[in-house]
Amino acid sequence: MSAAPVWGRAIELLVCQQQQIAAGTPVCWLPWATYATYGNHLPLGSPGFITTAIVERAAQRVGGVVYPVLWRDRDLDINLFRQMLTARLAMVAGQAFQIAVVVGLPETATDDLAVMEVAESAQHQHRLLVLAVSPFELVDEKMQDHGALWETSLMLAIRPDLVDVNQIADHDRQDVRHVASPSLGQQALHLAGERLAIAVRDLLERRDTSVIAALYQQRRVRYTS
Repeated sequence: MSAAPVWGRAIELLVCQQQQIAAGTPVCWLPWATYATYGNHLPLGSPGFITTAIVERAAQRVGGVVYPVLWRDRDLDINLFRQMLTARLAMVAGQAFQIAVVVGLPETATDDLAVMEVAESAQHQHRLLVLAVSPFELVDEKMQDHGALWETSLMLAIRPDLVDVNQIADHDRQDVRHVASPSLGQQALHLAGERLAIAVRDLLERRDTSVIAALYQQRRVRYTS
């Protein structure tokens, strides 16, 4: 019986513990999120809660170190956010990590293009494999709704104490109040975490940069078509 992957949250680890994890599984997980809410029934931190929950589920299956959410305020200039993400990638590259998994949901094409450019730059500069994806990109991007069925279900599964069901409004002619549920959210978390884990395991074993390049190219084509 193989041992369970070793993982930890960066803010909870001793330096020696982080070094041991990086030596065994040189993967760091870098969630990021926009500080915003998309419904009166959800907290401003919903994107960060969801991204972190998915990342941690994947880390439990692969191993590695999970860093705190890198927040982007809507009013923060995209170039400043690029600098913040660039600095974090340079930091983890200096800590002997070989793969960085950047997970967050861009609000615009400009945001996504900026994240991909930073990821590619770090890959060339630090020889760090950087996989930048949105939370449900490897499952179904329709699940990345805003304040509707999936986001509400996810928050009911993660932090039900922060969801005010009395303020849930209809979305796309769907009464979310009667269809969103913690069990649906748990299923979504499991699926997203497992798909992300599979992709990162493959990177860890094969170190194939062409897979990342193809993924980024697909996204760029979508924005220009």
